[in-house]
Amino acid sequence: MSGVRSRPATGGEPVAPWTRRFVWAFLAVFLIAGVFGIEAWPLTGWRLFADARTARQASFEAFTVDAAGGERPIPFGELPVRFRGNVQVLKGYQDLSPSRQAAVCSAWADAVRARGVDVREVRIYRVQVDVSKRVGKRAAPPRRTLRWSCAGGAVTAAPAAPAGGAAPGGPGG
Repeated sequence: MSGVRSRPATGGEPVAPWTRRFVWAFLAVFLIAGVFGIEAWPLTGWRLFADARTARQASFEAFTVDAAGGERPIPFGELPVRFRGNVQVLKGYQDLSPSRQAAVCSAWADAVRARGVDVREVRIYRVQVDVSKRVGKRAAPPRRTLRWSCAGGAVTAAPAAPAGGAAPGGPGG
């Protein structure tokens, strides 16, 4: 059957053999990505909506601190393109070496300074939200705990929080 073009049932032009091979190859790769959990766009292992989420969700937030001590969240979406994936860097920040942590903080501070903002320090908070807790009709405020502080090229890890956790609120809360 090599070299023979099959006619579609609609009576249109025949489909080229290379097109059929491409579609079958793409579908095979798509299926393999799903079975083995490979996350490489446009292929997906469907993890985004397939992972179970618990009532307690933890994440990290980065803030800059000005000379007056005021905090502002780092606007990753407004920084140059090379910083747009840095929310993912926050997730793995604790696994970086101290020198890499300092380099990351310096890069973030420099990028925010380039926008004309005074930056004296970068602070990284662990944010824990318990979606099962409510205050009236609203969600309870998240708990924020300072994890790292970066200034002058040095990174300082914050002391561990007491067993009860940090006080609710914190910056912006």
